Amino acid sequence: MFGFVVADAGALSEEEKERYRAVYCGLCLALRDRYGQLSRACLTYDLTFFVLLCSSLHEPEETQGASHCVMHPAPAAPRAWARSPWTDYAADLSVALAYHKVLDDVVDDGDLAARAAERLLAGAYERARARIPEQCAAIEEAMGLIRTIEREGAEADPDAAAREFGMLLGQLFAHNQGFWAEGMEALGYALGRFIYLMDAAVDFADDAASGSYNPFVILGATPETMRTTLALAAADTAEAYERLPLVQDAHLMDAILYSGVWAQFNRTYTT
Repeated sequence: MFGFVVADAGALSEEEKERYRAVYCGLCLALRDRYGQLSRACLTYDLTFFVLLCSSLHEPEETQGASHCVMHPAPAAPRAWARSPWTDYAADLSVALAYHKVLDDVVDDGDLAARAAERLLAGAYERARARIPEQCAAIEEAMGLIRTIEREGAEADPDAAAREFGMLLGQLFAHNQGFWAEGMEALGYALGRFIYLMDAAVDFADDAASGSYNPFVILGATPETMRTTLALAAADTAEAYERLPLVQDAHLMDAILYSGVWAQFNRTYTT
């Protein structure tokens, strides 16, 4: 999906690392079962966080096991996995979001790799659209709006695209959450806005050189001002997260939301 919502491995116990890998592997298996082997290319840790979050909120029954993985062939030991109904929904979102990321790459670059990826994912996306039609319609609308904002520059409101992405992720997070829908929408909105801004910060130099849309380039930001803006967005995310009654896997999710999300920024701007 995005590549930013990952755990700070140094903050995790061995047990937590095993749990994190099991949920990640469960998502990988769900992608294979629902969309075929090639769909495993859509796998990210970002939606692993979403599965952990929903599992903590709703405590669904999980199916657990261990199996060999094509990505880690023999003689590697079987890898533990854990799945729940939320894993299947996360797999559907993984395909839908990955497909639209590829479409963006086609628009931005038009290179052969992006066009090939679009063709490979097109069938999987049609199956995802049949399973989650409302979410796919929301993704299509939001990504269209974001592309329009980016094409027109949005100098008057450099936060516009980030807000649109936040509203999209809020809608996707709120689906079928029952009593927790409002809280999950708030968290999805804040996290989506943070992700968009973090992506802009990490891509600052490339976008400045190429002339691609980037809100921080428009603002003439420095690493220090970008860090401040991101810290405020992260605080909004943490506020929404802390309003949810999360107990299961709470420390693991803390290691994602409070430190892991900064990993790429720190690598990019460490001097």
